[in-house]
Parts: sequence; structure tokens; C-alpha cells
Amino acid sequence: MTQANPALPVVESPAERSAVARLLDPRSIAIVGASADPAKRGYQAVRGLQEAGYEHPVYPVNPRGGRILGLEVSSSIAHLPHGVDVALIALPAAAVPDALRQCAAVGIPAAVVLANGFEETGAAGAQAQTALARAIADTGIRVVGPNTSGLFNLTTGANLVGIQNVAPGAISAITQSGNMLLSLINDLRVLRGTGIHAYVGLGNQVDVSYDECLTELARHPETGAIAIHIEGFTDGRAFLRSAAHAIRETPVVVLRGGRSTAGRASARSHTASVAGSDAVAAAVLRQAGVESVDRSDEFAVLADALAATEPMPIGRRVAVLSDGGGHAALAADALAAAGVELASLTDDTRAALRRLLGPAAAVFNPVDVAGAADADPAVFADAVEILTDDPAVGLVLIVGMYGGYHVRFDAALAEPEAAATERLLERTAAQRIPLVVHSCYAGERNPHHDLLRAGGVTVTGSIDHAARIVAALHRRGRVLATVSQRSSFDLPAPAPRLVSDRLMLDEPTARTFLAREGIDVGAWTMATTAADVVTAVRAYGRPCALRIVSPDVVHKSDVGGVRLNVAAEAAEASAAAMIESVTTAVPGARIDGIIVTPMAEPGIELLVGAMHDPVFGPVVAFGTGGVLVEACDDVTFRAAPLTEIEAREMIEETRAARLLDGHRHLGAVDRKQLVRLLVRVGAIAAAHPEIAELDLNPVIASAAAVVPVDVRIILSGNDTEEGER
Repeated sequence: MTQANPALPVVESPAERSAVARLLDPRSIAIVGASADPAKRGYQAVRGLQEAGYEHPVYPVNPRGGRILGLEVSSSIAHLPHGVDVALIALPAAAVPDALRQCAAVGIPAAVVLANGFEETGAAGAQAQTALARAIADTGIRVVGPNTSGLFNLTTGANLVGIQNVAPGAISAITQSGNMLLSLINDLRVLRGTGIHAYVGLGNQVDVSYDECLTELARHPETGAIAIHIEGFTDGRAFLRSAAHAIRETPVVVLRGGRSTAGRASARSHTASVAGSDAVAAAVLRQAGVESVDRSDEFAVLADALAATEPMPIGRRVAVLSDGGGHAALAADALAAAGVELASLTDDTRAALRRLLGPAAAVFNPVDVAGAADADPAVFADAVEILTDDPAVGLVLIVGMYGGYHVRFDAALAEPEAAATERLLERTAAQRIPLVVHSCYAGERNPHHDLLRAGGVTVTGSIDHAARIVAALHRRGRVLATVSQRSSFDLPAPAPRLVSDRLMLDEPTARTFLAREGIDVGAWTMATTAADVVTAVRAYGRPCALRIVSPDVVHKSDVGGVRLNVAAEAAEASAAAMIESVTTAVPGARIDGIIVTPMAEPGIELLVGAMHDPVFGPVVAFGTGGVLVEACDDVTFRAAPLTEIEAREMIEETRAARLLDGHRHLGAVDRKQLVRLLVRVGAIAAAHPEIAELDLNPVIASAAAVVPVDVRIILSGNDTEEGER
């Protein structure tokens, strides 16, 4: 029963409970702006707490005093007992900063600011938000909001949203949109899965951030998964750090809005021109072990499944068990599209299935029982026992009409179907092999499906959703098995700053720097005259590549600033022709010289680069390179510094990976050497925040070597002539 007595002091929370911890699990709440008007939020908040069964003190505050819903009202914040955990501020925007200062004065460490009228409304609102931020900075009080739907902890009844009839459960949610909470709640209700433990609506995110809430909610034993809807990160690197730590115990699902916003395309660098904000965000979240969803109808589905289901053991694959060929084929297609491989069943497994299912059944994977379960659902339990004995199988996906045999054929099948369901749960739990069920009858109230769900098995009516769940369980298993080999996303102390009087380093300087940093850039010579070019080519004793060195030319090949396979006898003429081509295309271009390098062995042209992302900090890029890098659209990213396992996964995400193991006349590339290059580039980018872009394109990867052919480094800063242009 909710209670309050302002005359009595509140027992303060232990010192180890942070302000954010007290926000998300408050043991006392003040309602500043409480009202006797049922239409006002200050009334609804008090009523919501009482209806939710909140058992800790609630202190309404209103200058008029009196009583609201049986609670004595304090006429001033100053009259509150010291150390209330949280204040819900239900006041107009202009009154909020002063209210926060008063709260801080009586030891309230945290507040939820409901009011709108801040930055989201324009210039005047931005000024109000600045005043709010100043009050936060002055007092140190932690604030959720403004412009928030509130927060709740249904486990304790601390409901500061006022929403009713929400089933408590295992999902904690963080959003910027109250409507996204409603969607999540209703979708979970339709799924008949778990409910909500806690929710935070961050609103304008003026203070308390996603990463802080993620860290704290992951500590709650009631949290089985964290579902996050986000429209923009204020500190992407902090989020990655929090996520990488949280996923060790708690799955994290993220649905991002605004993904179609144009990226930061730049004419200066190939790396930047392919690094749209969505591409970077998707890749680095994947690196942190977060399960990103692109569709709103997958948000609740994935959160519910990951909260309930054990991850798939690493090194094993999926067995599909179906009671119809149509569903089996669709499931195989959906799994393939999701990047999940089917298990190759052993001869012993197939023989056992044949004995069980008869000659009409398909006993390769997918396995089709071919009607054998129509009269006896126990066949499914028998088949799952056989499949889970196979060392290649790490997850079983049942597709068809499981749970509906008593509906489709004979009501008398209800009892044997229930017995089969119990056996399925016992077997998969004993083997620690997850089970996912697709059923035509998933949308109906079904006691067998309820039993499966209670046992941690997801039941869905969509084969596509089932495949998406399986893919997520597969990824989570792989991440957890290798978590000690993954990045913490901490940045090292900055190395001595790379200084230049121009933002774009000339190539000789860039090559010298990279060589000093441990990257093999191959043999090269800086020639300042045509005679020097000839001498260099002769010295290498093989055809060479010539590349112009000019501060006014970025993409050399676009203006004729590259010549390939130049022999000694043609070197002087080639150099002259290249200079003429460049100065024609870029009138007035300053020519500092020509880089001469021996032609690399034939190989795969790759892009390796790094850039400073404004949200996530230093990131590394890898993919198909050469002059068609933008057109190929085959680049992925990782936050720097990255580990070797992350570099290997990065390579595998690209289409270029298919060429590395030997393509036509080309030998297999030494992937270890390529991995080391990516890790080293990441280390350089992380230690040198002054590097805005680092571009190695192309890198020629062959059986003999992995050699950067063209090198470009662009520094950040606005204090040089180039930065001022």
C-alpha cells in the first residue's frame, strides 16, 4: 500500500546506489506538481503508483497543500524529507530549472522531467533547454528527459508513465518515443511471450543517456533482454562500451530510426565516401554484440526470443524438422538468406530417422516426417531426440503445425501432444540445445504452445521470424564464445600528434609515417625529375607504377596522375605525359614529384582505411577497392582499435572475401597478413585522433604479399590554409 508522511525522514539509499540506479529502482518518489485534477499528469502519476502497488513512500508536492488520493501534500519541495530517490517534475518548462535546484537542495539525486517546450520546439525551446542544462550542471542532479513519457519499474510498481494493464516480464526497454513503448507492449501481447520489467523514455536526452540506462538495466536480475529504440546517439563510443559489457549477460536488441539520412560523403577520401552513417552504425553495433533489427515487426520478436532462449552452441548448425515439404523448403530458404547453415547429419542420424519415420520421409536436412506425426505427435519428440544426439546439430527448428494436431485431426491427440511437448522441453534443456517452433496455429490460444513458451521456447507463426530468431541465437552464441577476444572499445592514450602545415599529407610523408607505425608500404622512391624517375625504374629492374605527388590532387587516377607497367625505356616519356595530363585537368596544380614503386604481383584490389566518425570515433573500413570502390558498395566497418577475431569477421562480411582463397589464376591470399594490417590500421587510428581519414586504396592482396599501393592521410583541424578554405 502506498504510504507517505512528510514529517518522517526517508532512509537514504546506500552510498553505492548511483543516481541512475535510484532512478530505475526508486525506493521513494516525490511528485512535484501533483494535482487533484484527474486530467493532470500530477494526479495520474499518484494514481498510477497506487494502482501499480508501489509499496515505498510517495510525496506529492503542490503549493496548495491538502490531500491527493489519501496522501498528504507538501506545500514546498523544501518541506520534503532529505534523500528522496526520485522527483517526477510535472511542471511547465519555465519552472523546471528552479524546481531542480530545490530538489538538489534537499538531497534528491535524480528527476524525471515530463514537460515539452524545449529544444524540440525551436529557438525559444532551445534557450529553455540551455537553462535546464545549466541547472543540471550547477546541481549535479541527474535528469531523464525533458519531453519524456517517463519511466517505470513494473517489478516494484514504480510506474511513472501511468500506463495500465502491462504484463510484467523479462524485457527492459529504452526509447525516445512513448509510441514505441506502446508498440512493443502490444506486439509482445500478440506474441504471447514475456512482458516488460522496466522502461525509460529518454526524450530529449539532455542528461541521462542510453549507455547509462543500458548498463544499469543489465544489472537488474529481472532483465532477460534489453530492447532499445534509438533515433540518435549523443555518445556512440560510450554506447558501444556499455553494450559490449552488457551483452556478456544480457542480450541487447536495437531498432534505429533515421537510418536513411545521407551519410558523410566526402570528395576527399574513398573511405569517407562509402561510410554513410547507417553503414558505420550497423557494423559497429554488430561488433559490440548488439542484435540490430531493420523492421519494426522484428523488434518485439527478437527481444522476446533472446530473453527466453539459450544461445546456439558455437561450431554447430541447424536442423529443420517439418511435417510438410512446403514449409521445409521455405525454412531452408529463409535460413540461407539469414546467413545460417544447415547441419550435415551423420549417416547414423539419417539411419535412425529412417527407422523412425519410414521410407516416405526425407531424412536429410531439412527432415520431413511425411505425415508420420499426424496420428502420433510423439514422433516429433522421438525425432528431436535423434537430432540432438548428432554432434553437428546445435539448434532444432520445428516448422509446420506442431501444437495443432489435436485441432487439425482429432481432439484425442491433445494428451499425447502435451506429453510430446514435455519431452521436447526435457530433451532440449538436458542437451542445452535451443528449440524454436513455427506453427500455423501460433496465433491461437494453445495450451501446448503456452507450455513451450513457459519452458523458454519461442513459438511464432512466421517462418521468416523463426529464421531471424535462429540467426540471432547463432550470432549470440558465437559472440559469447569469443567474448574474451573482443574489443572493450576503450581508446588508448593519444600518441604524439602528427603535425603538418597542410591537412592532406603528401604521399612521401604519409608513407614514411605508416612505415614508422609498423605498416609495410613496400618499396618506393620519391623522384623530383624525369631523370630520377628513369633511375628509379632501372634500379627496381622491373616495370613500375608512377603516381603524381601534388597537394592539389586527391584522386590521382581521375586526372591522369597514375601510370602503370612503365618500363625504363618509357619512363621519361610517361612521366612527362602524366604531368601534362594532371596540369591540364587541374590548372595551376603544384607538382612536387612522382612516387615510383615496382608493380605489385597480380592480386585482389582491396580498400583498407580509417576515419574519425563523429558519433563512434575512429573506425576502420575494409572491402573491395580500386577505382570502382564506390560503385561496388562492398565495404564494412569496425570501431578502432579492433581485435584479430573482429578483423576476420570484418573480412568475411564482404563479397571480396570470396576471392581471397584463390580466384581463377590468382593464388590464395595470406589472410593472417591482411588481418594484421587491419588491426594495425585500427591501432593507428585509435592512437591518432588528429587523423580524420586514412586511405590505403588499392591494397593489392596476392599469395606473395599484401601491399598498399596508394596512401592518403588527411588530418583534422581548421588552423591551416587548407582547413580555412
